[in-house]
Amino acid sequence: MPPSSVCAITGCERPPAAELDVRPLCRSHFISTCYELFDEYSRWLEENRFRETNTELVRRFLCQCTQQATEISHNVADLENLERARLLDLLLRATELGKLLRRSPRKVTTIPVRLSSEKLGRSWEEDTRTHVISRHGAAVSCEHAVEVGDQLAVRRLDRDASVRARVVWRQARAGGQFEIGLEFIHCDNFWDEDWNSAEPLYLHESPEKPGTQSRPGTPR
Repeated sequence: MPPSSVCAITGCERPPAAELDVRPLCRSHFISTCYELFDEYSRWLEENRFRETNTELVRRFLCQCTQQATEISHNVADLENLERARLLDLLLRATELGKLLRRSPRKVTTIPVRLSSEKLGRSWEEDTRTHVISRHGAAVSCEHAVEVGDQLAVRRLDRDASVRARVVWRQARAGGQFEIGLEFIHCDNFWDEDWNSAEPLYLHESPEKPGTQSRPGTPR
């Protein structure tokens, strides 16, 4: 699908400058949307409503916000002083919220899985593999253009086990593929791992090479 030529916010005709959750946004709406999400996630923390299963979604937002705010700051020549100040403030907020997140252990590992969708009129199956797993989900490759919120069946191909999962983020990759984040529904430790021995992966680490820094704009 070709990239959108206008901002995704209804009524806005300005060209997109960034993208959040595969929604193209102009500079103004990128900044305002980031502020809204920071306020929402901060309230979750203050009200003790920040569940373990939300952390991967917020990490993805923090990564997108940090990368794209940095790119706009460095590459856009006609930034106003107020816009530049707000982008810097977003970067500072991302740093602070990242420190507050409870980092659940994740492991970089390849496990063969079969994804299945039973969406009316769009059913499909696909054999793929994991990149990163956690107690509550995984990041996997996918050739189908799933949407955030879609539910999929996940079946392990190395043993007889299956689970329902929800798509919580999607990132386009080269060759028409996607990397998607899955959150399991009513399932704990589907991977049968010893999570007490797992090392946390930090916000800017690349799943392909733990310990390396992701470059701005690199799909994760």
